[in-house]
Amino acid sequence: MTVEYKGSQIDIVQYNERYREQLEAFELEERQLIYSSLPKEVLDEGLMDPNRRPCIVLNKEGQVVGFFVLHQFYQHEGYDTPINAVYVRSLSINAKLQGSGYGTEIMMNIPSFVQTVFPDFEDLYLVVDAENQAAWNLYERAGFLHLATNPEGPLGKERLYYLDLEGKYVSKLRLVQQHGDIALEKDGTAVGRIKLDVQGDTAYIITFEADDAAVRESALRQLSTFVRKNEPDVLKLVVKTAEPDEYLNANFVHMDQQEPDVLTKLIQY
Repeated sequence: MTVEYKGSQIDIVQYNERYREQLEAFELEERQLIYSSLPKEVLDEGLMDPNRRPCIVLNKEGQVVGFFVLHQFYQHEGYDTPINAVYVRSLSINAKLQGSGYGTEIMMNIPSFVQTVFPDFEDLYLVVDAENQAAWNLYERAGFLHLATNPEGPLGKERLYYLDLEGKYVSKLRLVQQHGDIALEKDGTAVGRIKLDVQGDTAYIITFEADDAAVRESALRQLSTFVRKNEPDVLKLVVKTAEPDEYLNANFVHMDQQEPDVLTKLIQY
């Protein structure tokens, strides 16, 4: 068995027949079956297609805790994405083993795993049902950007997420509430801070300090999810800056052309 990723709680490997029995017994809760297929329903199709790589997530006891398929050259209906891209499809966590942080570690490390399996690709995408907020909160926390929403997807309203595999990205970055500020921590070490001024339904970014550009970009990608969790009445983030590029890369936009240095990002949608 070749391990492409070996983490603190999990290993991620490409499919091996020795795991079929566990995949046959893989369980999802009824509500999760709305959003994702059981591994046994997509496994054989993935094995027969040279553009797909069924992948297994194992805990340290050798139990199958997760499953997903990497699909190169895939085009999801309703979106115009590059042909030379990889999609993460059919991602799920075994219902019997949920609640142990496996999902977070999987998403934080999928980018580097994809680069091991498909080293020549730079664009990573996934699509999630828009009603599955727990899932897309996780994807945003892992640094994926919400690119588009399709109101008429196969299962209804859905969201497209993207990650630039060649971009600046810090997968181990955590945002932590600390004395009224948001501390940026990597591997337990402080690498920056953000200060917000919340006024009604708007959170203004007053201070944004970070050790380097990669930390700044990753923090901005995670900030929406952090604010949704800790300030549920906030609908948008606003910042005034003379250096807009890093904010534009994190889906902030110019709402008023008369104020080119003011950028806004809607976070409840």
